[in-house]
Amino acid sequence: MRLRMLLDLKAPLPPILGVFFAASACVGVPPKLEAPSQVTTSTLTRYNNHPCTPTVASVIDAYDVPPGTLRDLSYTQRQSGQGNLVGYTAWMHLTDQPGSLVVDVDRSCQFDQAYTRGGASLPGVYRSLL
Repeated sequence: MRLRMLLDLKAPLPPILGVFFAASACVGVPPKLEAPSQVTTSTLTRYNNHPCTPTVASVIDAYDVPPGTLRDLSYTQRQSGQGNLVGYTAWMHLTDQPGSLVVDVDRSCQFDQAYTRGGASLPGVYRSLL
């Protein structure tokens, strides 16, 4: 009801649209990234000295994830349907819980999104159902 009033709609919303709005409200606002701490940068660089590691370290700091809770760091490439590089996905396992913390960056290492998978849960980080 309130959504229809906000959008000035006369007809009822289709149920699927309500599900979309409800799901999108669960996705948090991306954090403001700042220069990463030396501790986070050195911890992640020990695991993987990838060109995007400083950005991933900034994301770790922005979400207040203690670097000591990260067990490893690996990267996969994300490619378009034509095989062009579109970005990288950083995968990190946590020492105190199952699953992974995942950070997506574009091909110039700019932050896209962060989420958890496989049962991992971190405050403020979207939890993927996959």
